[in-house]
Amino acid sequence: MSAFTSLVLTQLTVPPGDLIYFIVLVFVVASALQSAFNHWKASEFPQARRAFVGLGILLGAQVLMFLFSGLGWQNIVDPKTILPPMDRAFIVFCIIWVTWLYAFPEPNRIADAVATILSLFVLTALGLSLLTWQPQVATLSYNQTIDDWLWQVGSLAISLFCIGILFIRKPDGMWYGITLLVLGFFGHLLHLFTRIDGNYSGVVRLAYMSAFPILLTLPQRFALPTGTVVAPAPAKPTTLKADTTGRPERRRYSTDPKTFHTLLAVAAETNPTKMSQAITRAIAQTMLADLCFMIYLTDNNKQMVIAGGYDFNPRRYLRRRFLK
Repeated sequence: MSAFTSLVLTQLTVPPGDLIYFIVLVFVVASALQSAFNHWKASEFPQARRAFVGLGILLGAQVLMFLFSGLGWQNIVDPKTILPPMDRAFIVFCIIWVTWLYAFPEPNRIADAVATILSLFVLTALGLSLLTWQPQVATLSYNQTIDDWLWQVGSLAISLFCIGILFIRKPDGMWYGITLLVLGFFGHLLHLFTRIDGNYSGVVRLAYMSAFPILLTLPQRFALPTGTVVAPAPAKPTTLKADTTGRPERRRYSTDPKTFHTLLAVAAETNPTKMSQAITRAIAQTMLADLCFMIYLTDNNKQMVIAGGYDFNPRRYLRRRFLK
């Protein structure tokens, strides 16, 4: 494994790179969710409604993982005790619901019940994994435990089973679902062969970061009825309170590819000085903020330090400063 590849995989398993991993997944699923909602409102297809529900479940799970990862980064919860088993359970949960989305676009009570039961089984397995992991926290990394091996083998087995379901049912867009699951399958397989020391698998996370954008194709599996035009909702721009001319308020956030690239750049940064610059730039780019600063207090709480900043309009970095 090259030094560059090793660096990328490591960055996906340590803060703040692991937060970028969840941000990317949330961004992709939220975009697919919005597209599914628009398709549902325009067509009123039950398939579009099911896609909206399934993507909402995935988004909820990813937001939960993002919050726990942030709490672990701030040491509010013990990241080594809780997060590694949750990370494995989260991936299996996603495999189940991605398959539900692609294999059962039509209403199917049996499929709904099976997906729900399997999800409850994953939660039970997570509880058992948390119990067995506690005595080993101080002596082992999670990647070297039998629990991790069981999670990876289970993920491989479920992925193969789900790929088989897609082959048998042959729903519209089946190859998108199969491609997504195959990418994840090879990620788990490579992890089993490498078993790099640590609590998370960089290769598995990279595999799913590559696979999840395929979900953007999900709402487009069913064409709109002939003559149906997806018209935008009537414009109802909000106005600034201090503005008496009725000018519409400007956009509050950006979702263009440049923003996505800026967020990924944070995960690749290793220089502590440049890290604050990369974070402030990413936030300014996302929120379309004119100025963004990273500020913290010194140990004696008597002085504020501006670790870095970014000026959006001239697009330049602001240097480190001390405030009394």
